[in-house]
Amino acid sequence: IDSILKDAKSMIERKSGKSEVTDMDAGSRKRKREGDDAHEKEKIMKMLEEADEIEDFDAARLRTLLSTFTKAIEKNVERRMKFPDEPNKFMDSEVKVNTLLQELHGLAANPELFPEFIRLKGIPPMIGLLSHENTDIAIEVVDLLKELTEPEIANESEGLYDLLVDELVKNDMIKSLVINLERLDEKEDEDKQAVHNTLGIFENLMEYAPEVAPTKLTADTKLLDWLLKRLRRGLFDENQLYASEILSMLLIRGGPPVIILGEKGGLKKLVRCVAGYRKKDPASLDEVELVENMFNCMCSTLDRNKKNQMAFAQADGLQLMVTMIRKKRYTQAAALKVLNYSITDSVANCEKLIDSSGLKAVFKAFMQRGKISKKHRKELEANEEHILHCIVQLFLHLSDVRYLRLLNKFQENGFEKIERLVELHEKYFRYLEDQELAWKRDHPGKVEDPDVRYHRRLEGGLYCLQLCALLLALISSAGEKTIIDRVIQLLSQQDSSLKDVQETLEEYHNSLADDKSGKKMKGILNNVLQILEGKDPEDNDEKVVVAPTIVKVEEKKIKTEKVKIEKTEEKVKTEKKEAEEDMGAL
Repeated sequence: IDSILKDAKSMIERKSGKSEVTDMDAGSRKRKREGDDAHEKEKIMKMLEEADEIEDFDAARLRTLLSTFTKAIEKNVERRMKFPDEPNKFMDSEVKVNTLLQELHGLAANPELFPEFIRLKGIPPMIGLLSHENTDIAIEVVDLLKELTEPEIANESEGLYDLLVDELVKNDMIKSLVINLERLDEKEDEDKQAVHNTLGIFENLMEYAPEVAPTKLTADTKLLDWLLKRLRRGLFDENQLYASEILSMLLIRGGPPVIILGEKGGLKKLVRCVAGYRKKDPASLDEVELVENMFNCMCSTLDRNKKNQMAFAQADGLQLMVTMIRKKRYTQAAALKVLNYSITDSVANCEKLIDSSGLKAVFKAFMQRGKISKKHRKELEANEEHILHCIVQLFLHLSDVRYLRLLNKFQENGFEKIERLVELHEKYFRYLEDQELAWKRDHPGKVEDPDVRYHRRLEGGLYCLQLCALLLALISSAGEKTIIDRVIQLLSQQDSSLKDVQETLEEYHNSLADDKSGKKMKGILNNVLQILEGKDPEDNDEKVVVAPTIVKVEEKKIKTEKVKIEKTEEKVKTEKKEAEEDMGAL
């Protein structure tokens, strides 16, 4: 059929080309075309008649094919055992097996035959061929499995796809595919394509069952090891990009894959993978995608996981992120995001960030200004959110000298950091105000559901406004009169006040869930709001979590005052004693 189509195509091309005869009249040209058409039709019909008859792929055909397939495998095993060192004796049987595998591709176009294929026990011998000594046969099986697991079949098969995939997984398809991956040599084009098809099968499974597949793919297999190894191997290519996509898909939902990756030292390997981009930028859009996938993998692994956060710090991940933020290369934005995930709710990592000279890098990014196009506005706002969240985490988890170093950042250079913070507060306040006016203009007289309104405002920058308000409250409640005076002055210049800050924090408080982390943040907000109102947090009847930074600073101030009083009393006693001695001498 390929030959027929090729000849037909060449005939059409010849027919559409310009005639070499230029002096022929219109009538003779028409008669010539009609004669050519008749001749071409006659030739094509003759070729179709001579072509082999195409056999329908039905249940009877499948039974015959599987019977022949099983016998061909048995014969191949027998010949290989009998003549292990004489390939010419068993090569014919392997060609037969390969040919039959190619014929089984017809099954993908007939999902109604999946139950019959399972009943006839066609899956075990097919999966078994993944470990065949001849990798060409294993590659053909991979190609067949890729076609059988395409998600498009699920839309057409009404449950039959689920039946087939479940049976494939039960017969150790995943484990066999991972083992086969380890022996493929990507220097060979066929092996390279087989690797790509194998990763495609894993993607199909995760698309089919996103909640279950990641656990199935990583439990009792070495897939994570292979993916991490593949990310570090050789120059950038398509399979390296695909490996990063699969790893990102496996980790994005958290759960067992994240735990397994942490136990295997995966974070250290990921840090090494991205370390090369601290001095260079990705060379192409595909490589940009690779880098983003690797950073996303780190974020998924670090997300509120104490063990992985510690492992990341031990792998010098914090220092690497600080370096990338300072370098201002393409990876700066991704590094800010990873840094945010690595210090969230981690006292140890917050302290290590300060000890690694991370404050300077974070606040340098915080102070970055400049005009930005609408195209890159979302990226800028995401960066600002990560920076603000990092600073909030530092305030909530640092104490003593480290906390004072953080607070001092807002006092240095004429309170420029406070000016920047008030500027961001005003920016997001105006964003939301403009969005509210636009919504009311587009929906006159309509009452919006409170939850819908809150989520709409979150998408419009509400969370950044809440972080700005929380930071303003934290630095204002630190006990430094010069800071709170400057905050009030700058807010008033923007026609705003601490009352606006309090209202934002009250809305933030009311939106929080009643889980463990929500209750903790509610407690912190309660204390901050009471300090802003001039009340003592200890007078609060509710049992709340006390913000460690505020309490420790207050305790430190009290100790400092006590020391000053003691020194004054000692000085008075000394002066009194000296006066008595002088009187005695007189």
